Formats: sequence, C-alpha cells, structure tokens
Amino acid sequence: MSEATEETRSIKFSRVGDSEKLTEELSNLDGVIGLLMAEDGLEFSYDAAQIQWKGIEQVLTNNQFELKSGLLSKWKRSWYQYSDVNIRDSFNHNPHCCNKPPK
Repeated sequence: MSEATEETRSIKFSRVGDSEKLTEELSNLDGVIGLLMAEDGLEFSYDAAQIQWKGIEQVLTNNQFELKSGLLSKWKRSWYQYSDVNIRDSFNHNPHCCNKPPK
C-alpha cells in the first residue's frame, strides 16, 4: 500500500442495517485500513489501488444500509467513484520513455 493511494471517506445513511455484520464484512475486504461506525454514518480508510468505492457501496447495500439520496450525497458518491478510478489508473500506469512513442 502506498500513501498516494490511501483514501479516507465518510458517508451518511438514511436507513441502518446490522452494524456488526457490516463492520465484519468491510474489515475482511482487501485494502480496508480503518473503519469507524457511527449512529447514522461511516468513516473509513482504504487503499484505492486494491478496492474501489463501487465495491464498498455494494457491501453497504447488501447489508440493508440505505445511503442518503440527496443531491449532495449523490454527487459525493460519484466523486468518490471517479477519483478512485483515477487513482487506480495512475497507480497502474507504466510511463513510456520520452524518446519512444507510446504503444
């Protein structure tokens, strides 16, 4: 894991499911570094080169956690996904030499 790929995210819920089961499932995912469960939300750190926001969101919805559906919340989740894809792509990019054209 690299500090450049470590991300800390927070998300609020409109409906909460089984917190213990969710904490266990998220902790078992590769790339999850830290996890802090609150009454109506979650704050966690993960390695964006190993796991993407889309996978974390899927675990949340599979455990009956409903994410807030406001415009700001939707924008925030879209931004998380967009930035995670960029981080992963940048991490996996192999730069080419300046004297050769890219393949």
